[in-house]
Amino acid sequence: MEIISNISKNTSLWEIVALLVVIYLICRPNLINRITKFKVGDFELEISELKKEIENGKEKINELQEEIESEKRLFEEVLNKFDANDSLDNLASIRQIVKSESRNSSDINSFKKALSKNASPEELYAVAVGIREKRPLEILPDLISLLDELTEDKNLGGYRLNTIWTLTSSVHKILIACIRDGQKPFPSIELLNNIETTLKKLEKHPKVQADRPDDPSKGIRGPIKHSLSWLQKAREKK
Repeated sequence: MEIISNISKNTSLWEIVALLVVIYLICRPNLINRITKFKVGDFELEISELKKEIENGKEKINELQEEIESEKRLFEEVLNKFDANDSLDNLASIRQIVKSESRNSSDINSFKKALSKNASPEELYAVAVGIREKRPLEILPDLISLLDELTEDKNLGGYRLNTIWTLTSSVHKILIACIRDGQKPFPSIELLNNIETTLKKLEKHPKVQADRPDDPSKGIRGPIKHSLSWLQKAREKK
């Protein structure tokens, strides 16, 4: 109601009427075909011009949809061609492509579908990079559930340690987003407890213990430590 009140205060009656007429005509294309122009006060609208604007709008929408589909096909082709076990330097270009795609995408469901023990090494690596970049809070329960499953496997699902590190680092980044930066929704106590239990279990996994024994903070234990610290801060906020 406040928005309507502000519009009425700052807009003349004729402008409001004209706007309502335009909306009315857009919703009734058959009527537009029978009218060439109309005039309200000093405002005159050529219907042919309105038609052109509508058509131009439709064309732009179609072009945007085609561009999105083209980018999706390109992204899928990229995923089908790289090797998740390649050197990190060679994977740098893949990471940039995935990060860019993730920043521009609002499709969280695709992340959720790929968070599976049945995912290929390439799929899981790509989704891990994407989640770490996007930091979607709603993915946190699914992410923890997968890490919990992988922890039960002596080989961590057979995935590369860098992929596990990226998944764990994603937890760390998401916790920062909600606890420090105030993004919503804030995790429930139950979820915070699940995260802590899973991370501590992951930390004790033999393969995690063997990751970077010279400098554990640079291995998987690094983001685990940081995540546990943020969990403590989250409880203090609760």
